[in-house]
Amino acid sequence: MSRVGRLELPARALHLLALAVAVGGPLFLALVVAPATFRFLPTRDLAAGVMSPVFARMCGWLEAAFAVLFGTSWLLAREAGVPRGPRALLTRAPVLGIIGAVVIEKLLLPPIDRIRADSPGLIDNLPAADPSRLMLERYHRLATGFFAVELAAALLVLFLTARFLFSRAEAPAVRRPPPPPPKLLDL
Repeated sequence: MSRVGRLELPARALHLLALAVAVGGPLFLALVVAPATFRFLPTRDLAAGVMSPVFARMCGWLEAAFAVLFGTSWLLAREAGVPRGPRALLTRAPVLGIIGAVVIEKLLLPPIDRIRADSPGLIDNLPAADPSRLMLERYHRLATGFFAVELAAALLVLFLTARFLFSRAEAPAVRRPPPPPPKLLDL
């Protein structure tokens, strides 16, 4: 068994764990945590203040999960002989996820927090044409867009991984006998 072959089972397990974090974390945050926070806290500003550090922490987890997905995708696709197109998608989608998480964490969340801290009173009480409120809405739309890109990248890796695993399960590995040694003298 080759060195890469010995690493295949742990790489698959790590790959699936990273996929669970990359897909499950954002879905749980978007479908359960954020709606509950905004429903139960008295103001949207208070809920946003609670969600901002949670969202930043989630971005850190996503960066780590996508980095693991990149490495394990490269290793598994190389070992299994995945065709060039799916292999390129399988290794480039995690890079897109890392970029999305870094942009949200480093470029979008700090200005959003700064706008909320510098606003005179609650953002919801400001007029709709207020520059602070307009800028906050723009940053929020950008963050939501990059969050959707992260989730799409994770779902693409999930789809390609499922396709890869099911194709390997359907086609059992056939061991071919080694070719006969070449004849040196043909008498």
